[in-house]
Amino acid sequence: MQVDLHMHTGYSADAAHPQRVEDKVRAGIAAGLDIMAITDHLDFYRTRPPAENRDPEGGLREVWAAKRTFADQIEVLAGIEIGQIHADPAADAFVRAHELDMVIGSLHAMPNDLDIYFHDYTRLNCDAFLRAYFEELLRMERHGGFDVLAHIDYPLRVMRHGDYVPSFDQYMDRVEQVLRVCIDRGYALELNAAGLKGWQKKVGPPQNILYEYRRMGGERISIGSDSHALDNVALGVPDCVQNARDAGFDTVTVFRARRPVMVPIGS
Repeated sequence: MQVDLHMHTGYSADAAHPQRVEDKVRAGIAAGLDIMAITDHLDFYRTRPPAENRDPEGGLREVWAAKRTFADQIEVLAGIEIGQIHADPAADAFVRAHELDMVIGSLHAMPNDLDIYFHDYTRLNCDAFLRAYFEELLRMERHGGFDVLAHIDYPLRVMRHGDYVPSFDQYMDRVEQVLRVCIDRGYALELNAAGLKGWQKKVGPPQNILYEYRRMGGERISIGSDSHALDNVALGVPDCVQNARDAGFDTVTVFRARRPVMVPIGS
């Protein structure tokens, strides 16, 4: 099965606009996908209202309509990418109040509510920052309420500066803690292709982390392009599939009505 389980439409503030759900689904069909999930952003914070999704209810209505319209051509899953689900009780309330197939849990912002993309790493103690990042990721995991643990290597995309090349290699004890909670809580660990467009030129997480997840008993993985435009639906999905196979996975976990189903990976 060809799947792409992480993508955004014009309902996400950081995605290309206009970009209708129907257009996204047609792009998924054109890309040869069997299953796709629309997972627009909804980020929660400690000191300000939710953001990054222009109309959550409207977006989900369009997704459910697309599920019916295109049912004979592609399976469309109704998802949401919740940022900082542990930061505001309103996040859990939103999930309880809406019919969803899957919830992606993401850590985009640290407790100061600043997105990890926008910190000035030239002025930060990057070691201290990464240690704080893993602690926050563990808090989010222990809070729960989601199905897929997204892009755990998110900081690596943006921390590089000067001669500093960010890596998790010196933090594998923290990574293993995150992976252990992921396994014990039944989350699917996401392989995310967004890193292909940045300095890394690779899908994430780094392959040694995926090997470690498998060694520790991890069985559930998710695969997503993290597409924010119509022309990059499924971009990097073959790379994710290859990495998964190299690490010993032959299935990908698809969530339907928040219930996990293992389907064969790739074609």
